[in-house]
Amino acid sequence: MHKIVVLLVVLPLATIVACGDKEADDTAIEDTAPDFVPPDGGVIQLETRDGVLLEADYYPSAYAGAPSVVLLHMYAVYYDRTGWPLDFIDTLNSHGWSVIVPDRRGAGNSEGDPEESWDGEKGKWDVEACTLRLQEDGYGDPAIIGASNGTTTMIDYAIWAPSEGLPEAVALGFMTGGTYTIANNMVGDLPVLPAIFTYSTDEAAWSEGKIADNPGDWEFFEYPDGAHGTDMFDAAPEVADDIEGFLSKWLEDLG
Repeated sequence: MHKIVVLLVVLPLATIVACGDKEADDTAIEDTAPDFVPPDGGVIQLETRDGVLLEADYYPSAYAGAPSVVLLHMYAVYYDRTGWPLDFIDTLNSHGWSVIVPDRRGAGNSEGDPEESWDGEKGKWDVEACTLRLQEDGYGDPAIIGASNGTTTMIDYAIWAPSEGLPEAVALGFMTGGTYTIANNMVGDLPVLPAIFTYSTDEAAWSEGKIADNPGDWEFFEYPDGAHGTDMFDAAPEVADDIEGFLSKWLEDLG
């Protein structure tokens, strides 16, 4: 299967700095609030509405109102936020976007039961804690990228947020969606949003089953030598370029 979009040229990678004074790419987004003081980045704690403390890596933008990205890792029993490559995160941040990468509840250094991270109720509270922090710090509504059953929590939040007056997802990324993705909600219940589906040939069936439902802004990328979820970054490194190109298309005009 051929890619269906023309990819953008990848920006040069900046050096990863786990603090709030990392300089963003000056060409990525216009500064509309010159007196804006970015918050401190690095390792932060987020508290969910049920009192669970999550640990996350925070890469704030230097620009007020900048778009934001939340990255949700794979199954919390076995995986944590370190599954997201640092060079990929840095590339997103270099566009002037704020990025939060949490350990979902029960994973890594976060409190809680990992099985609740995708149960349809408490899992979406983890995403809420991320999006509210971004909103409080003066950033825009998020794009959300979920890997494996991170896609479950991603769509649960995206469907729920509008009814709660929470920051609403502006774009979604399915890094190997599957039947687990719709454990609690159906993809058809989502608001109309741009989305990217990335998947290996071995796991193509579920994602390609969504092609017929494409409202017009969904993009599908198959990788013959790919792997599952964030393991794709090693198996098919071009996935990073594909996701960056997709996000650039939908976030560049939001800052």
